[in-house]
Amino acid sequence: MWIESVCCGQDGYVYIGAQSGSVFQGRGDTWTLIHEGDISLPFKDMVWFGDRVYATNDYGLWEIKDGAVKPSEAPIEITNCSGNLSVGDGVMLLAGHYGAALHDGTGWTRLFSIIEPERQARQAA
Repeated sequence: MWIESVCCGQDGYVYIGAQSGSVFQGRGDTWTLIHEGDISLPFKDMVWFGDRVYATNDYGLWEIKDGAVKPSEAPIEITNCSGNLSVGDGVMLLAGHYGAALHDGTGWTRLFSIIEPERQARQAA
């Protein structure tokens, strides 16, 4: 099994994203498979933000909390921005092929969507 992403959580655990979206949680020499992946793409990015791990790939955004991996309940206009994650100064940036969004700890703000410039270009033509 290939390791694809790693995140050190503020809960004292390390999270490892492996092939097919599998996730291991552990530290030292004690590791547990908390999610057996069943998707074709691994998580390319994992970050700790707030009280959980966020994981992303080209298919969407997932949240890992209390040993459970679940698709994020963020709105579709946010999860469409999935691709890469970055955390700093109390905010989390989500950016991918179709746009970018920012989470400030209380909610999401879409920064841009590739759909908007395409729609404007079609209307101008």
